[in-house]
Amino acid sequence: MIDSTLKNANILIVDDQQPNIDVLEGYLEMEGYQNIKATTDPRQVLTLWADFEPDILLLDLTMPHLSGYEVMAQLKTLTDEGVFFPIVVLTADATSEAKQRSLASGAVDFLVKPFDLVEVGLRIRNLLYTSYLQQGLLKKNITLEKEVAKRTIELRTYADELKVAKEKAEKSNELKTAFINTISHEIRTPLNGILGFGQIMADPDLTKEEREEYTEMLQVSSQRLIDTVTKFIDISMLNSGNTEVNKVRFNVSSKVNEIVTGYQTEAKRKNLELKTDFSDTTALNCCVTDPQLLEKILTQLIENAIKFTNKGKVVLGLRALNTDLLVSVSDTGIGIAEEHKELVFQYFTQEIMSNNRPYDGTGLGLTIASRLVYLLGGKIWLESQKDKGTQVSFLIPEALCATEQPKSQASEEEVYMAKTVLIVEDDDINFTYLNILLKSDKVVTLRAKNGLEAVEKVRNHPEIFLVLMDLKMPEMSGFDATRNIKAIRPELPIVAVTAYSANNDIQAAREAGCVDYIVKPIRKELLIRKLTEFGVQV
Repeated sequence: MIDSTLKNANILIVDDQQPNIDVLEGYLEMEGYQNIKATTDPRQVLTLWADFEPDILLLDLTMPHLSGYEVMAQLKTLTDEGVFFPIVVLTADATSEAKQRSLASGAVDFLVKPFDLVEVGLRIRNLLYTSYLQQGLLKKNITLEKEVAKRTIELRTYADELKVAKEKAEKSNELKTAFINTISHEIRTPLNGILGFGQIMADPDLTKEEREEYTEMLQVSSQRLIDTVTKFIDISMLNSGNTEVNKVRFNVSSKVNEIVTGYQTEAKRKNLELKTDFSDTTALNCCVTDPQLLEKILTQLIENAIKFTNKGKVVLGLRALNTDLLVSVSDTGIGIAEEHKELVFQYFTQEIMSNNRPYDGTGLGLTIASRLVYLLGGKIWLESQKDKGTQVSFLIPEALCATEQPKSQASEEEVYMAKTVLIVEDDDINFTYLNILLKSDKVVTLRAKNGLEAVEKVRNHPEIFLVLMDLKMPEMSGFDATRNIKAIRPELPIVAVTAYSANNDIQAAREAGCVDYIVKPIRKELLIRKLTEFGVQV
């Protein structure tokens, strides 16, 4: 197999005497060599080198126009360093000087005319075989170099990946530590207030003023605990990819006014002005996005603004940019230094992160808000000046529509008539709490302890005007009860009252037939505002 390869080698003969060429060609063809070219003009060597690409050169020394030495000098500039190209000098000059100069110029063999053809043939074969082995070695070296380069890149990539993994692990460990420290502080602190003031309020000798003061502190601690747990649930849902987006049509200006109203008491407690600044409200009447996620975003931003503002105001702005919804929450608070603006969007981060930081909190507000904005397909940004205030803005593209969804309003006569409200609640304490909140000469309450009872109550009491429906109950869930009630009375409004704060559970309640929802624990002002929207005055 090697012999057949060698016989296919390209052999170039350069000699100014044609008879010499004929002798060599005849012998080589007789030996089986297939590819032979020859020239009597050494000036053609460079052209033949490029076109023929010889594997071996048989070269005379004494020729017109160019000597063999000059030919070898030209070829040396064309041959890559390290490549073996055999040149055999065939000359009548038998001097030692000619032999030495030839070998110094690049020849690998030297034969004196007249030469033995058999010897020439053997030398040619040996040199071609040496060239064949050298080329194979070069190919293996090139392959090896490529493999080494490839493995080097792989090792560098692996090292880079290990470095990134190490940094992620360290970051994860930092986050875990921050999470444990934060959750410990943010849960134990309000719990201390709840348990402590709960015990103090059992004292029968408290004055009315003391009892009112302690009750307010108890409520503040309870709300702080609720907010903390809600934040941890929200960030867990986001990280696990379980937060669903359910877009519906709603009046965004009304929704924002409702949210802002819920924070007026907290703002007044700090002597802050909390107000809205809307552009054309007609353009804001119809919005198509997820109202629950929008409320969560605004909740985080308003709470942050109030927390970090000690005097002045907090303004919630709405703007319609064609069909894009632009929302901003600005304050006159402590502001954020330029170098910390990006950091505040990270987990468990406030501008001042130390044991003596002036503001409590989980450091998750802006993280949750930004993640929810991105989930809605929007973008969020922050502008702030230290000691002058902060404005957080976000834009939800193509959220506004041209038409307004008509909202049914109860007539004046219906508003002031006593209304029957069915409370579907299996827990006695929760029912008692709701019943106390609804205690009024304008409201009559009925109770069902499970979904089956709720369906029967609606079937037997046509005067029921509205249903407050718990979702998790024995015998029949609130979801199934809602579907059954809607089959009996499609027009009856059912409001879900649930501890399920996950967006997909709320959406499931809507799909079952609930027109609205209230998440436990229930704030009195929110419950009353919701009932008023459906024509129930408390």
